[in-house]
Amino acid sequence: MAHPQTDTHAREQIKRDEQAHKNGDAARAGVEKLAGFRQRATGEAWKSMESSVEGASQGFQNASDQVARTLGFSGAEGERLARQTGQNVEAITKVGTVLTQAYQDTSREWYGLARKQLQRNLEGLSQLAHCRSVQDFAATQSSLVRESLQSMVEDSRLIAEISLKAVNDASKAVAGTAQEKGRSSALAA
Repeated sequence: MAHPQTDTHAREQIKRDEQAHKNGDAARAGVEKLAGFRQRATGEAWKSMESSVEGASQGFQNASDQVARTLGFSGAEGERLARQTGQNVEAITKVGTVLTQAYQDTSREWYGLARKQLQRNLEGLSQLAHCRSVQDFAATQSSLVRESLQSMVEDSRLIAEISLKAVNDASKAVAGTAQEKGRSSALAA
């Protein structure tokens, strides 16, 4: 003989499981749409930044040439000033490119981390939904909190590594341009 209370409890559990599955699917779809939007926006921002940097670089070079002519710098002095301005603009451009790439990498990583955290949260909700007692619920919840804190520390470490790499790359770009400037100044002398 079937127990009506057990049947009701089983049906309710099935309904909760189905609803959790639907919610998970909806959340995944939302995250995938958001990731697609972020990808398109990042690509468009990158193209826009590249074209802006190229335009600014050319504008600086033209302005530098005009200032040198206006102030009467010609010959070797005018060439030196034009070369120095070009190198400075190149350094600014390199650093801007490095920092833009770092922003893209960090943004991509943040979205990836958000996606992973959403997945962990959905799995955690599913685990909590299957708990049969208060003790089981408390143990599952404390385990989920511990795992979440551990993930947060690991994710923060990863973002810090990306940021440190960006700073090092920007420093190398500036140092490389300074070395090129030193070589070209020595050649001009």
